[in-house]
Amino acid sequence: MSLPDARARHWMWPALLVLITALSLGVRLHYVIHAQVLQPVDDQQHVRGDGVEYYAYARNLVRYHVFSMAPETGTPPPADSFRDPGYPLFLAAWMKVWPDWTRWYAAVLLSQAILSGLAVPLGMFMARRWMPLPWLAAAGVLMALWPHSVAINSFILSESWVGFLAVAGLTWTGWGLDKGSVPHAIGGTAVLTMAALSNAVLIPLVPLGVCWLLACRRINRRTALGLLIFPVLFCGAWQVRGALLPPSPSSSGRALINLDQGSWPNYHAAYRGASRHDPNAAAALGAIDRETTLLQREPLQGLQAILGRMGRKPLHYAAWYASKPWLFWGWDIRMGQGDIYVYPTRHSPFLENGALRALAAMCKALNPFLFGALLVGWFAMAMRRRELPPSLHLAGVLTIYVTLVYTVLQAEPRYSIPFRPIEILLALWAIWLTCSAVWRYRAEASGHDGT
Repeated sequence: MSLPDARARHWMWPALLVLITALSLGVRLHYVIHAQVLQPVDDQQHVRGDGVEYYAYARNLVRYHVFSMAPETGTPPPADSFRDPGYPLFLAAWMKVWPDWTRWYAAVLLSQAILSGLAVPLGMFMARRWMPLPWLAAAGVLMALWPHSVAINSFILSESWVGFLAVAGLTWTGWGLDKGSVPHAIGGTAVLTMAALSNAVLIPLVPLGVCWLLACRRINRRTALGLLIFPVLFCGAWQVRGALLPPSPSSSGRALINLDQGSWPNYHAAYRGASRHDPNAAAALGAIDRETTLLQREPLQGLQAILGRMGRKPLHYAAWYASKPWLFWGWDIRMGQGDIYVYPTRHSPFLENGALRALAAMCKALNPFLFGALLVGWFAMAMRRRELPPSLHLAGVLTIYVTLVYTVLQAEPRYSIPFRPIEILLALWAIWLTCSAVWRYRAEASGHDGT
C-alpha cells in the first residue's frame, strides 16, 4: 500500500465517525424542535401514561427528597419502589436547574436527543472490530436515521436514557475486555448498572454476560468477579431499600402486571378499544384487570388462573408466545398511537418532510429483514463463540435476553427502542458474515472450475 493510500485509510475512520455523529445529532435535534407532542404543556396532569409517574417521581425528589409517584398533596408523600430510580433522577436533575416548566421540558427533550445521538458513534466504536468499515458505515447510517430511535426523544419516557446507558456501558465494558483491560471493563459495568437501575429488566444482564463469557472461555474467574462488583453492590442496595419499605407499589408488582397482561393476545386491542369507549373492549379489559388483581393479591391462585386459561387453548397460546419475539422487534407501537408514536404527535418531520417520509417507509420495509438477520447473528455467535470478541458476545447476550424477557412479559415495539442500535449492529454483522461466506464459496467454486 502506498503512503497516500495509507494516510487516506487512516483518516477514513475518524472522518466517518464525525460525519455520522453530525447526522445522528442533526436529525434528532431537528425532530424534537419541530414535532409537537400532545403531552405536558404546563401541568403534569396532562402527561399521559408512564410520563405521569416519571414526572411525579422527579417532582417529589426535588420538593421532598422522597422517591414516590404519589400525586401532589402539599405534604411529603410515602416512598415506594414501583418505578426504577435512574430516569426520575435524570428528570429531577434538570428540574433542579430549571424549575420553570418550559425550560425544563426543553432541556429534557434536547438532552435526550443529544444522548440518543451520541449512542450511534458509541455503537460504531464498539463494533469497530466486528466488521469492515463499509459495513460499519451502513450500520451507522441506519442507527442515525432509524425512525423509532429519533421519535422516542420527544416523549417523557425512559427509553432514550436507557438506550444511551446500555450502548455506552456495552461499549466501555466490551472495549475493556477486547483490549484485556479489566479496570476499564469494570468501569463499563458501572454504566450498565446505571442502565439496570433505570430499567430493572436489565439487572441480570451483567451476571448473564459474565456466565456466557466464562462458558466461552473468553474471561477468567478473577475477571468475572470484578465485573460483578458494581451490579451486585448497587442493584442489591436498591433491592434492600425496596424490601425495607412499608407495603407499597413495587417493581415486583409491576412485573406481575406485565406478566398477566402479556399472556393475553387481545390485551393491546382491548386497551386501545377501551380508550375509544368500545363496550366490548372495555369488558375484555375488565376481565384482564380482574385476573391481574388476583395475581397481585394471591399469586398462586392468579398463576393457576393463567395456566388454566392457557390449558383450555394450548395451541392458541403457543402460537401467541411464538409470535411475541417478532412483536417485540416489530414496527407499530401497540400501546400508543401506532406507527413510531407513543403519544399523539403533530408536525412530525417523518410525516411532513418528503425525504424523511420516504426514509421511514424504507426502514419499515427493512425491519423484518433486520430481525431475520438478528436471528442469524445469534446462531453465528453460538457457532463461533470461541473466536469472537467479548464485546460482540455481550451485545448478543443483551439482545437474546431482552427478547426472552419481553416475550414472557409484554412484547411491545416501544420496549425494544433502547436496543435498536445493538440490533442493527448485530444484523449488519450477520449480513456481512453471510455475504463473506457466499463470496468465499463462489471464489472456491470458480477456482475448482478453472483447474
